[in-house]
Amino acid sequence: MLINEKIENILTSTANEYGLNIVQVSYLRQVLQILVEKNDLSPVGVDEIEKVSKAFSAILDVEDLIKDKYMLEVSSAGMDRPLVKLNDYNRFCGRDVKLELKMPRNTEDNRKRLKGKIAKVDGSKIFLETTLDGKLQTVDFEFDNVLKCKLLISDDFIKQLLKEDKNERKNKNV
Repeated sequence: MLINEKIENILTSTANEYGLNIVQVSYLRQVLQILVEKNDLSPVGVDEIEKVSKAFSAILDVEDLIKDKYMLEVSSAGMDRPLVKLNDYNRFCGRDVKLELKMPRNTEDNRKRLKGKIAKVDGSKIFLETTLDGKLQTVDFEFDNVLKCKLLISDDFIKQLLKEDKNERKNKNV
Protein backbone atom coordinates (compact mmCIF):
# COMPACT_ATOMS: atom_id res chain seq x y z
CA MET A 1 0.00 0.00 0.00
CA LEU A 2 1.31 3.44 -0.95
CA ILE A 3 1.99 6.08 1.70
CA ASN A 4 -0.87 8.24 0.35
CA GLU A 5 -3.33 5.36 0.76
CA LYS A 6 -2.08 4.58 4.27
CA ILE A 7 -2.48 8.22 5.30
CA GLU A 8 -5.97 8.43 3.80
CA ASN A 9 -7.02 5.22 5.58
CA ILE A 10 -5.74 6.50 8.93
CA LEU A 11 -7.37 9.95 8.62
CA THR A 12 -10.73 9.07 7.00
CA SER A 13 -12.65 8.45 10.24
CA THR A 14 -11.34 11.72 11.73
CA ALA A 15 -12.38 13.62 8.60
CA ASN A 16 -15.85 12.05 8.86
CA GLU A 17 -16.13 13.20 12.50
CA TYR A 18 -15.73 16.77 11.20
CA GLY A 19 -18.34 16.18 8.47
CA LEU A 20 -15.65 16.03 5.80
CA ASN A 21 -14.50 13.61 3.11
CA ILE A 22 -10.90 13.26 2.02
CA VAL A 23 -10.77 13.91 -1.72
CA GLN A 24 -7.05 13.43 -2.30
CA VAL A 25 -3.82 12.86 -0.41
CA SER A 26 -0.49 13.60 -2.06
CA TYR A 27 2.99 13.58 -0.62
CA LEU A 28 5.61 15.24 -2.80
CA ARG A 29 8.83 17.11 -2.00
CA GLN A 30 8.26 17.00 1.75
CA VAL A 31 4.76 18.48 1.45
CA LEU A 32 1.78 16.38 2.52
CA GLN A 33 -1.28 17.90 0.88
CA ILE A 34 -4.77 16.75 1.88
CA LEU A 35 -7.80 18.03 -0.01
CA VAL A 36 -11.13 17.81 1.80
CA GLU A 37 -14.76 18.60 1.07
CA LYS A 38 -17.90 18.68 3.19
CA ASN A 39 -20.17 15.65 3.12
CA ASP A 40 -23.06 17.90 2.06
CA LEU A 41 -20.87 19.64 -0.59
CA SER A 42 -21.33 23.08 0.98
CA PRO A 43 -18.20 25.27 1.16
CA VAL A 44 -15.57 24.34 3.73
CA GLY A 45 -14.76 27.22 6.08
CA VAL A 46 -11.31 28.29 7.22
CA ASP A 47 -12.18 27.45 10.83
CA GLU A 48 -13.13 23.90 9.79
CA ILE A 49 -9.85 23.51 7.89
CA GLU A 50 -7.94 24.72 10.94
CA LYS A 51 -9.67 22.27 13.29
CA VAL A 52 -9.30 19.22 11.06
CA SER A 53 -5.70 20.17 10.25
CA LYS A 54 -4.82 20.14 13.96
CA ALA A 55 -6.55 16.77 14.38
CA PHE A 56 -4.76 15.33 11.33
CA SER A 57 -1.42 16.66 12.58
CA ALA A 58 -1.84 15.00 15.99
CA ILE A 59 -2.73 11.64 14.42
CA LEU A 60 0.13 11.82 11.93
CA ASP A 61 2.58 12.61 14.75
CA VAL A 62 1.45 9.51 16.66
CA GLU A 63 1.40 7.21 13.62
CA ASP A 64 4.80 8.51 12.42
CA LEU A 65 4.36 7.22 8.86
CA ILE A 66 6.59 9.91 7.37
CA LYS A 67 10.03 9.77 8.94
CA ASP A 68 11.40 12.97 7.35
CA LYS A 69 10.32 16.50 8.19
CA TYR A 70 7.36 17.61 6.13
CA MET A 71 4.84 20.41 5.78
CA LEU A 72 1.16 19.52 6.24
CA GLU A 73 -1.27 21.43 4.00
CA VAL A 74 -4.98 20.82 4.45
CA SER A 75 -7.29 22.70 2.11
CA SER A 76 -10.69 22.62 0.49
CA ALA A 77 -10.86 20.66 -2.76
CA GLY A 78 -12.65 23.66 -4.26
CA MET A 79 -15.16 23.97 -7.08
CA ASP A 80 -12.61 22.73 -9.60
CA ARG A 81 -11.79 19.69 -7.50
CA PRO A 82 -9.90 16.74 -8.93
CA LEU A 83 -11.78 13.55 -9.74
CA VAL A 84 -9.74 10.82 -8.13
CA LYS A 85 -12.02 7.85 -7.53
CA LEU A 86 -14.35 6.10 -9.99
CA ASN A 87 -17.30 7.12 -7.82
CA ASP A 88 -16.36 10.78 -8.40
CA TYR A 89 -17.25 10.34 -12.08
CA ASN A 90 -20.68 8.96 -11.18
CA ARG A 91 -21.25 11.75 -8.70
CA PHE A 92 -20.33 14.50 -11.15
CA CYS A 93 -22.04 13.01 -14.19
CA GLY A 94 -23.25 15.87 -16.40
CA ARG A 95 -20.42 18.20 -15.34
CA ASP A 96 -17.64 19.54 -17.54
CA VAL A 97 -14.15 18.17 -16.95
CA LYS A 98 -10.63 18.51 -18.25
CA LEU A 99 -8.59 15.33 -18.22
CA GLU A 100 -5.40 13.73 -19.31
CA LEU A 101 -5.11 10.06 -20.21
CA LYS A 102 -2.07 7.87 -19.59
CA MET A 103 -2.35 6.41 -23.10
CA PRO A 104 -4.34 7.53 -26.16
CA ARG A 105 -7.80 5.92 -26.30
CA ASN A 106 -7.08 4.09 -29.55
CA THR A 107 -4.66 3.92 -32.47
CA GLU A 108 -6.71 6.28 -34.69
CA ASP A 109 -6.85 9.11 -32.14
CA ASN A 110 -3.53 10.13 -30.62
CA ARG A 111 -5.05 12.61 -28.12
CA LYS A 112 -4.38 12.24 -24.46
CA ARG A 113 -5.96 15.54 -23.32
CA LEU A 114 -9.72 15.95 -23.50
CA LYS A 115 -12.36 18.42 -22.35
CA GLY A 116 -16.02 17.59 -22.21
CA LYS A 117 -19.05 16.60 -20.20
CA ILE A 118 -19.24 13.31 -18.32
CA ALA A 119 -22.11 11.54 -20.10
CA LYS A 120 -22.21 8.34 -18.06
CA VAL A 121 -20.19 5.71 -16.29
CA ASP A 122 -20.69 2.03 -17.05
CA GLY A 123 -18.64 -0.25 -14.81
CA SER A 124 -15.12 1.12 -15.07
CA LYS A 125 -15.73 2.77 -18.45
CA ILE A 126 -16.26 6.54 -18.57
CA PHE A 127 -18.18 8.16 -21.44
CA LEU A 128 -17.35 11.76 -22.28
CA GLU A 129 -19.23 14.10 -24.63
CA THR A 130 -16.56 16.15 -26.37
CA THR A 131 -15.90 17.99 -29.59
CA LEU A 132 -13.37 16.23 -31.80
CA ASP A 133 -12.51 17.54 -35.26
CA GLY A 134 -15.40 20.01 -35.04
CA LYS A 135 -18.03 17.36 -34.27
CA LEU A 136 -19.73 16.58 -30.96
CA GLN A 137 -18.92 12.96 -30.13
CA THR A 138 -19.14 10.60 -27.21
CA VAL A 139 -15.85 8.88 -26.49
CA ASP A 140 -15.08 6.28 -23.87
CA PHE A 141 -12.04 5.18 -21.92
CA GLU A 142 -11.25 3.06 -18.89
CA PHE A 143 -10.97 4.71 -15.48
CA ASP A 144 -7.52 3.11 -15.05
CA ASN A 145 -6.33 5.07 -18.10
CA VAL A 146 -6.97 8.46 -16.46
CA LEU A 147 -3.79 10.21 -15.37
CA LYS A 148 -5.55 13.27 -13.94
CA CYS A 149 -8.93 14.91 -14.17
CA LYS A 150 -10.59 17.94 -12.64
CA LEU A 151 -13.93 19.68 -12.79
CA LEU A 152 -14.21 22.78 -14.93
CA ILE A 153 -16.07 25.83 -13.76
CA SER A 154 -18.39 26.75 -16.62
CA ASP A 155 -20.95 29.52 -17.07
CA ASP A 156 -23.71 26.90 -16.89
CA PHE A 157 -22.35 25.62 -13.58
CA ILE A 158 -22.19 29.14 -12.11
CA LYS A 159 -25.79 29.78 -13.25
CA GLN A 160 -26.86 26.52 -11.61
CA LEU A 161 -25.15 27.48 -8.33
CA LEU A 162 -26.78 30.92 -8.36
CA LYS A 163 -30.18 29.38 -9.02
CA GLU A 164 -29.73 26.88 -6.18
CA ASP A 165 -28.61 29.67 -3.84
CA LYS A 166 -31.62 31.78 -4.81
CA ASN A 167 -33.98 28.85 -4.17
CA GLU A 168 -32.31 28.10 -0.84
CA ARG A 169 -32.66 31.74 0.27
CA LYS A 170 -36.29 31.76 -0.86
CA ASN A 171 -37.00 28.62 1.17
CA LYS A 172 -35.37 30.19 4.22
CA ASN A 173 -37.15 33.52 3.60
CA VAL A 174 -33.85 35.42 3.54
